[in-house]
Formats: sequence, structure tokens, C-alpha cells
Amino acid sequence: YDIPENDPAWDLYRDEDWIKDPNISQDIKNYAAMVSMVDYNVGQVLDLLKELGLEKDTVVFFTGDNGGQDRFRSKDHPRGFFGPNVNPKSGVEYRGGKGNLFEGGLKIPFIVRWPEKIEAGITSDSVFYQPDVFPTLAEIAGSKCPDDLDGMSFLPTLLGKEQENHKFFYWEFGNQVAVRADDWKAILNRKENIWALYDLSKDVSEKSDVSVANEKILEKLKAIAAREHTPPRTGNYSDRTLHERDRWAKWGNSNGQPQKFRGKVNKIKHKNLIPAKKMNLISFSSDNISNRRLAKYAIDGDSRTIWHTRWSDRTVKHPHQIVIDLGAKYQVSSVRYLVRQDGGWNGAFADVQVYISDDPEQFNSEPDVTGKFKKDKKSQSIDFDESKEGRYLKIKILSEVNGGTWASAAEIGVIGVSSQ
Repeated sequence: YDIPENDPAWDLYRDEDWIKDPNISQDIKNYAAMVSMVDYNVGQVLDLLKELGLEKDTVVFFTGDNGGQDRFRSKDHPRGFFGPNVNPKSGVEYRGGKGNLFEGGLKIPFIVRWPEKIEAGITSDSVFYQPDVFPTLAEIAGSKCPDDLDGMSFLPTLLGKEQENHKFFYWEFGNQVAVRADDWKAILNRKENIWALYDLSKDVSEKSDVSVANEKILEKLKAIAAREHTPPRTGNYSDRTLHERDRWAKWGNSNGQPQKFRGKVNKIKHKNLIPAKKMNLISFSSDNISNRRLAKYAIDGDSRTIWHTRWSDRTVKHPHQIVIDLGAKYQVSSVRYLVRQDGGWNGAFADVQVYISDDPEQFNSEPDVTGKFKKDKKSQSIDFDESKEGRYLKIKILSEVNGGTWASAAEIGVIGVSSQ
């Protein structure tokens, strides 16, 4: 994750030696800035409420939207440096974490402040979840919630009164489905279509699947899951301006580094491959800034980076193109293409036209060579019948291997012999 380099959070540490130390991970610096920023911002809100005389008339909720993440893991700290899902006294762990439906992904902090209404310092073992916040606020405001809302008000808990409890909880996320009733919790692994059952009263770490010995309980929870599931409805953005602003605030640019695939990759190899350091990017039809899939990565000599045309804000459709300065005149014999090396195929070139010129602003109306690439992760080529001399290369992408609207590349290579 990342935050913008001009975010006010950096002001707290801008002159610190450790912030300037290149040997300290940028992720650690980001984490410190973000945590301090949250702490400072909460203080600002509470101070302002007091200044405006609204402190006693305002309910403040401090919570999160996911369980703890095992950030900064190491041999000495296998569940993360701060161990958010490990009880510091007993060592008992919650399984999983952010991004799944085990207890480590569902347990979140929840602090409520309401002077003279909620007794300070009290805690509660009442079990509720985020859909309950809306009904709670509605009851505080004296409003009625829609009848089809899943949540229920936990205002009685806040006021120290007897609380009605949920008969069950239901979640869907990614490849998991989870149902909890009392201390019984069933989880479906959608990939393998296998259910597991846990007794949280004895096994809060969810280590022992007891579904075989408790088939009736599992069937009851599976029936709840089948009843509560609602098929998702897809939608489209009419305007992605605010969405992109929020994405940029999250991903930011404090390190300015590309996203790199960490798995095994192929490379473009040839004795006459023009070195990437000699080539420069002249122009391109689009790239995707929000996740740093920039056009310059198509000729950076690194198979782990990706150029992807714009998709996150008003998708740009075919034809796509990129113009490259080879750095000098070459007798070009072939253009090599390496599809993105991660697990995806979005944007993989299919039909392509290649143009060569001595002027980056003027190319022939007809391509010098055409070709069609296959759905293959290895290096592919479009070869000229005869070598063509020029300094500037324009590649026009007309289609994608899966029929999609994008273009993407791990690397574009040019095979040629210097004319000088």
C-alpha cells in the first residue's frame, strides 16, 4: 500500500533521520505516517467537538472494516511484528486475517464514546457486526429502518441494557462463505466446494474441523447460507472521478515504483536486440496511472513490469499505439513481443501493425509489416520480409487475444543492426 508523497501525515516525520534512511523499508515509513495520521485526526475531531460545545451531543464510533493483518512478518514474528491476531498474554491466535472470513479477518476494534450516555471504561461481550451500525444510528435519531435490512440496533448494549442477539451472521467474501449461529461457525471454500465446521467455544483458533461429528448442525448452517445468498448485480460507473481520487489516496506515489510480478518470467533474447537503455518513449495512446501500469514499462527491459492501457477511468478502446525512439537509425528485421507475465491475459496483443520512419510525426499510411500474436507467455515475433531502415517505430494494436478492449505488454523488443 502507499500514500501520496504530499500527504500531511509526512509532516510529523519529515525531518527525522530514519525517514531519510534509504535502508529502512518504505512500507515501514508509510505505516508510521498512516497510524500517526489516524491518531492525530481523531484527536482533531474530538477537540473540535469540545470547542463547538457539541461533545455531549455527539456519538463517536471508532472501528475498522477488516481484521488484523500480519504486517512485517519475519522468522521472529511469524504473525506480524505487532501480532494483531495473537493474544499477547495467552498466545492464543485467531486464524487468518484481513481479506478472509476466519476469525482473524472478522474481529475488529469497536470503540464508542458518548459522554454522560455511555459509562466510560466499560466493555461488552455482545456479538454484532457492521450492518448493525445503521440501525443503531437510526434508533438514536428516532428514525425507522427499512424492514429488509439485515442489521439490528445495539443501542441497548451501549446504554448497559439487555440486548437482543442475532440468530445468525452471514458473510460472503471472495472464495469464502461463512455462517455463524451461537458459537458454531461454518465456512465454505468455494474453490474446492468443501465446508468446515468449528466450535468457537472450544476452538477460537479454528484449527479443528468438527463437521463429521456434527452433521446436523452443519446442514442447518448450510441451509441458512443457501437462503441468505443474493446473486450480485453488476453495475457501471457514470463518473469515476471520485473513485480515482480515492484510489490515488490509497495507492499514492511515495516510492514511485512499478508493481512487479514476483514469479517466474520469460525474457526477450537475441544477439541483435536493441538495448532498452538506448530506446525512449515518444508517445502512446494511453496508460493506466492509478495502478502504475505505465507505457514506459513496455520498453524498460524488465519483464516483471507491465504497460496497460487505461481502464480505470473511461476505458480507452482499440486501436492502441505506442511510438518508440530507437536512439539511432537501425536496419530493423523483427519486432518482439512479451505478453504480461503475471496470471492475466487482459490486453495481450492479437492483430498488430508496425510502421518505421525517420520522423516520429510522420509514418506511411500503410504498415511496413503486420502480424498476429498468439496466447503465449513466451517471446513472440513479427518478422520483416526484408530489413527496414529507420529510427522511429510505431506499433498499432488492433485487437486483443480474448476479444477485450485493452492492450498490455511486459516488454516490446526490437531486433536490428545499427546503420552507422
